[in-house]
Amino acid sequence: MMTEKGGTLLIAERGGALSQNLDFWITEQGHRLKTVDNLKGLLMTLQSEKINVLVMDVRLPEDMGYEAISIIKGLDRKLPIIITADENNPEQESRIRQQGIFYYHVNSFGMDDLILAISNAMVRSSQ
Repeated sequence: MMTEKGGTLLIAERGGALSQNLDFWITEQGHRLKTVDNLKGLLMTLQSEKINVLVMDVRLPEDMGYEAISIIKGLDRKLPIIITADENNPEQESRIRQQGIFYYHVNSFGMDDLILAISNAMVRSSQ
């Protein structure tokens, strides 16, 4: 059985700001970091590798929107998905939560919230 240390975190975003902010913490925790900047890369990575937690920017899927979450769930039903958004949009959050995600993170809440969510998702992923 896998312990909490040593999971693989996939960050799907454009620009790389999130992965830069989390890089030190991820390394310190003994996790591996993978990054993709488009939906095709995200789906290909999920098909070819064991990913423990996915952190995805809400804008990444572009035209697909919320349907992308269903497709991801189809590839890995148990994958904890954390969605990040720049602004708090209650209607968007409600629709995304209905997709069965692990956590919805508004970036202005700060990195501590996100780090806690990733830690909890890693624990769930290892069970």
